[in-house]
Amino acid sequence: MKYGVNRVTLVGNVGEVPRVSEREGEAFVANFPLATNEMWRDKEGEEVRRTEWQHSVVDVVTFISATYSRSMLNCVH
Repeated sequence: MKYGVNRVTLVGNVGEVPRVSEREGEAFVANFPLATNEMWRDKEGEEVRRTEWQHSVVDVVTFISATYSRSMLNCVH
């Protein structure tokens, strides 16, 4: 059976300092909770907000490069 690649982009707030660990001699991964927010208006027009927490596991090289790239973008004028 062939497996495909699933890609998801989550934008949210990291809930705690990522825990880095090694996966059985393979790659290093970072584990952290990620809070995502959703907002909508109900039938009465009131604003409703909901926060969901996802358990995230990412490759450390990807995590560091994404973090470094974002911080560099903030420094460029």
